[in-house]
Amino acid sequence: MTDKTQILKFVEDFVREAVQKHDSGHGWSHIERVVRLALHINECEGKGDSYIIELGALLHDIGDSKFTSHDGPAEIRRILSSQGVDPGIIDEVVSINESISFSKGKHDALKSDELQIVQDADRLDAMGAIGIARAFNYGGFAGNEIYDPREGYANPPNLAAARSHASSTVNHFYEKLLHLKDLMNTDTGRKLAGERHDFMVKYLEQFYREWNS
Repeated sequence: MTDKTQILKFVEDFVREAVQKHDSGHGWSHIERVVRLALHINECEGKGDSYIIELGALLHDIGDSKFTSHDGPAEIRRILSSQGVDPGIIDEVVSINESISFSKGKHDALKSDELQIVQDADRLDAMGAIGIARAFNYGGFAGNEIYDPREGYANPPNLAAARSHASSTVNHFYEKLLHLKDLMNTDTGRKLAGERHDFMVKYLEQFYREWNS
């Protein structure tokens, strides 16, 4: 094995252990999908460092405040430093972890290519059929209602209807998931996001039909 391969294997084992207490929508299968999507996007775009992208994708959820109070960037620096990773690469991976989330800002002209790619991959996994399953899985994990009819969303979905104080899983579509299509950084991300977005819209239309029948 090459040194990079050994490091990636070490990091993979660390992340598998670290996400065991996450809900299944944020567990190891999510990490695997984000890694695959990120490497696929990079292959299509041809502009990022695949090693930084893979490390960033593997470590992007370390320190997620929904599941832990640990300092993610500090943990990443500790793990990668222990493996002799170049400090410049560590800085790039930490930047991905610190900047990837939806809540950290929607657009940033200073994003690195690697951050753009891993962010697109993470956002894509929050969309489409997988995204719907993850949303309701986390909603159950957090004890949220599936839907509150008092939220009164339009059909078809109306993004302006989102209520930031609402906690139902359906509200999460309006607060976040239906916005992701327009927040993609790369051409490949935008192409992949279109189909997933349309599936979520159709799902909500069917959901309302069944709920109100």
